[in-house]
Amino acid sequence: MIPVLLFSVPTDNPKLHSDRDRASEVLLETAHQRLYPSLTGPSYLVLRSRKAIFSRWLSQFGRGNLRVLDIGGRYQPYRPLLGNRVEQYIAVDLIKTALVDVLADGEALPFAPNVFDLVIATQVLEYFREPAVAIRQIHALLKPGGVLLASVAACAPRFVDQERWRFTGPGLRTLLSQFPKVEIVPELYSASSVIRTLNLALDTFVRYDSARWVYRRTACPLLNLLGLAVEKLNVTSNDQFTANYSVLAIREE
Repeated sequence: MIPVLLFSVPTDNPKLHSDRDRASEVLLETAHQRLYPSLTGPSYLVLRSRKAIFSRWLSQFGRGNLRVLDIGGRYQPYRPLLGNRVEQYIAVDLIKTALVDVLADGEALPFAPNVFDLVIATQVLEYFREPAVAIRQIHALLKPGGVLLASVAACAPRFVDQERWRFTGPGLRTLLSQFPKVEIVPELYSASSVIRTLNLALDTFVRYDSARWVYRRTACPLLNLLGLAVEKLNVTSNDQFTANYSVLAIREE
């Protein structure tokens, strides 16, 4: 049995219902923006690529009645890619939101072993004190043949002070050495990743909100289109400066 610490709120307070509804709308809108990124967003290139990579992998993961664990699952942008194949979806996070089922540390997961078909961990491994501890727990929680689907920061700026790690391809293979099958794919190759980093830097250092609004509707989409063209032309397959990696790891049968 999987221990689940569900949150509840009183049902007789209209204001609480209203606040919860608004919070849920914000979460769902954020998730939608990550799954369907706008050309006016500085992370358009990586989010677009990650969706394509995850969609391809999950299309090969055909069985239904899936038990899914989402670590850092306060938004769950990739949940819709699973369609109607989910029997149980549990979201774990350190921050309580309307979509989080279990309040827990990703390095101390309160679940029995061999229970999940799929674990999703997008952009969370860089926050852990000891990513190897989290990976060992994920491996134990997966059923034989279960899948870990992850994305991690590589050559990327630090977004918040709590981030501790950046990952290389060889480093990820070492981290995932318990898994017999591992696929690591750069979400962008070096040339387009440099364009994305430039776009993000310019967006970050625009001083005023009004100026950022103008930037995101002029230069930002132009840089995104340039990066998209460079990626499609496959100018180089060098991933030395890739911003992020997508990772597929399958536990032994």
